[in-house]
Amino acid sequence: MHRIVIQVVVLVLGAAVAGSASAGGSATGVTVKLKEFKILPSATTVKAGKVAFTVTNVGKINHEMVVMKSNLPPGKLPVNANHRVPEKGVVGEAGDIHPGQTKKVTLTLPAGRYVLLCNIAGHYAAGQRSGFVTK
Repeated sequence: MHRIVIQVVVLVLGAAVAGSASAGGSATGVTVKLKEFKILPSATTVKAGKVAFTVTNVGKINHEMVVMKSNLPPGKLPVNANHRVPEKGVVGEAGDIHPGQTKKVTLTLPAGRYVLLCNIAGHYAAGQRSGFVTK
């Protein structure tokens, strides 16, 4: 009987240790609010690795959130003739988000500097951008 109890305790402890090891691989959650003409993340610096963005459009018009790797300051990205930022360096996005809508996107972001921006024509230039760093 004692042998069975010991085996059960070892199994339970082993499962607890395995569960905590896999929990370390979970994503860092960042909520982002989009509105005219701002991007408001709940954090601007997070641990490198998986980042789960929950993006809500609290504005009155459509927006999107693009995550772009860049060493340039958030307001210094080039803008093309279509009033959009060329999407070289984009690592992911939450596409068109209608007013009141929420979208989720999980990305694996290596350590570095990023810009969160709305790339609907004219929105970036109007100030809808934010710096974002992973360490």
